[in-house]
Amino acid sequence: MPTVQATVLESLIARIFQACGVAGEEARIVADHLVDAEACGHVSHGLLRVASYVDAVTEGRIAAGAKLQVISESPAAAVLDGQHGFGQVMAMQAMGFAVALAERAGIGAVTLVNCSHTGRLGCYTEWAARRGVAALMMVNSGGCGQWVAPYGGIAGRLATSPLSFAVPTDGEDPLMLDMATSVAPEGKVRAAQVAGKRLPEGWIIDHRGQPSTDPADLYGPPRGALLPLGGHKGSGLAMVIDALAGGLSGAGCCTEVTAPMGGKTDGVFIIAIKIAAFQLLSTYQTQIGQLVRHVKSSPAASGFSEVLVAGEIEAKTRQARRRDGIPVEPATWDVLQSLSERFHLAL
Repeated sequence: MPTVQATVLESLIARIFQACGVAGEEARIVADHLVDAEACGHVSHGLLRVASYVDAVTEGRIAAGAKLQVISESPAAAVLDGQHGFGQVMAMQAMGFAVALAERAGIGAVTLVNCSHTGRLGCYTEWAARRGVAALMMVNSGGCGQWVAPYGGIAGRLATSPLSFAVPTDGEDPLMLDMATSVAPEGKVRAAQVAGKRLPEGWIIDHRGQPSTDPADLYGPPRGALLPLGGHKGSGLAMVIDALAGGLSGAGCCTEVTAPMGGKTDGVFIIAIKIAAFQLLSTYQTQIGQLVRHVKSSPAASGFSEVLVAGEIEAKTRQARRRDGIPVEPATWDVLQSLSERFHLAL
């Protein structure tokens, strides 16, 4: 498995996007996001997305150079339209918009529609938390991408409906939760299939509703389904996110069984909270830092070396991979090489 420095991957991927017509700054933003997701260990939202994004740009499903449109704005809320631009570009601008509203009004709520795949949500909430703002972000697939079987069912009726929440601490990294409402995101199943690996038990069922560890059983045909996280809890949470991110944004909720699995647009709902509007920021940061240290003070259970809090695995993985290089699955590296050859780029 090749190990590649993050800066090398960022440069290569940015040049690939530029070669298919994406402007330099926009290409850099998307490339940096994908590489950072890979550095954090989220391969589902990392390098394996490059080829599909290239296809989406060349086929016109992603509008390179799109400008964020403000549909409506009030003192604490805004409705935004991504104009089918890159999700990473539009979602970051939407988070910035929400943070600006919160700075003025104490709290800011934003919806975003017509936005392509947004990528790793923790990237955006972490960005806000590092600026002294608590942030909640949730995304649906606009009624598409129904990979998840509802609790008690065997056929996909829900999206993976991820959410992320981050708050500032007095430490180096925010306390940050980033999760799908399914046991695993679909991208992790795809990553396992690309790598030729089996899945952990309990991730998916086949089209008959039987447990499977073969990634191919998710995609079929006939298609299987991902299982909801925590049974009825994940199933219910996915529906609430569908109602907020899909319903409020206008992207739509899961209703049609024949909706495309690739999805057309992400519906996004963001809430940003100015900590200083409720509590002295330094006091809050100290309280959350104390909470983190209190939780980590628990003796480790058998098989664990330490107690890890939300976001800590990503932070530790990112630090190591930024220092030592990012391991890239051979199949994914082959795709990057193929794209480089296609666009006559030197690796």
